[in-house]
Amino acid sequence: MDKQYDVYGLGNALVDTEVQVEEAILTSQKLEKGLMSLVSQDYQEQLLAALDGRHRVEAAGGSAANTMVGVALFGGKAFYTGKVGGDMAGALYRESMAEVGVEFDVEADNGSTGTCLILVTPDGERTMQTSLGSSISLGAADVDAKRLANSHTLYVEGYLWGGPSTEAAALHAMALAKAAGTSVALSFSDPGMVQFAGDSLRKATKEHADIVFCNEHEARLYSGADSREEALKQIGEDCPMVFMTCGGDGSLVYDHGKITVVAPHKVPVVDTTGAGDVYASGVLYGLTHGMTPEQAGVLGSYASAKIVTGMGPRLKDSLADQIDAILNGAHPLA
Repeated sequence: MDKQYDVYGLGNALVDTEVQVEEAILTSQKLEKGLMSLVSQDYQEQLLAALDGRHRVEAAGGSAANTMVGVALFGGKAFYTGKVGGDMAGALYRESMAEVGVEFDVEADNGSTGTCLILVTPDGERTMQTSLGSSISLGAADVDAKRLANSHTLYVEGYLWGGPSTEAAALHAMALAKAAGTSVALSFSDPGMVQFAGDSLRKATKEHADIVFCNEHEARLYSGADSREEALKQIGEDCPMVFMTCGGDGSLVYDHGKITVVAPHKVPVVDTTGAGDVYASGVLYGLTHGMTPEQAGVLGSYASAKIVTGMGPRLKDSLADQIDAILNGAHPLA
């Protein structure tokens, strides 16, 4: 049965500001490298002031939103639900989603659009300081049941487990999807979220998820296992299909007990922000267009390698006419 959308995305709508910093900045600010922390807008502004004069890159972001943009740039049809404020940033956010062909139709609230300050160290690792703003007001009533039922896959970001209203929205959407026959994909999103909401994420995975996206750090925290393979197998006991990224070593795909290695692309790493998000976009596009999990992983691997070679969390160019070449290993990363 044909459906209107390939993927329905649900997540925190945030405006990202990326700044390149030295390791010493993280040390002086007592920030834990590689993790996302929830902070006040005042703290964000103080930190930005301390970094004044450095080059910045700003973009409409949020993990699931980045994934939906990637799905659209692969040539898929995506719908996104996230909460923005009724401010200029919220208006620009809507405009940016429309420009890349992602449908976004959610009523704004009266607050300020959420923001994420991303500090990128010379090794490309990102450390995020997030002020959720209006995104925290996302609730179950914002989920569009009709559009969700008319989607092949629901994609939910784990960051939603950071607040009661957003977690309720995620669980409501997952339950609606299961009832409508829409497959459910869940991203663990961040090691900090697995530590913070591990029991709730495990319960949601067992009860609702058909597909899980994680990196190896998140997988080990979720499972308590020491090795990649053992962590993958343990998550596979809760969910039949798992895609685990392993940085420069590529990714592992667990498909109903079968484990496949997807080779990495060797590229210079500038910024890892959005790498997991766009990996998921390639996989989701592939799975909703009849590809095997391994083929879908190849698309994801290409997209994530492409994104880390520059600054910013989103793919910028269409990949729709390059899919066959990517699958055949004939399309260069440029």
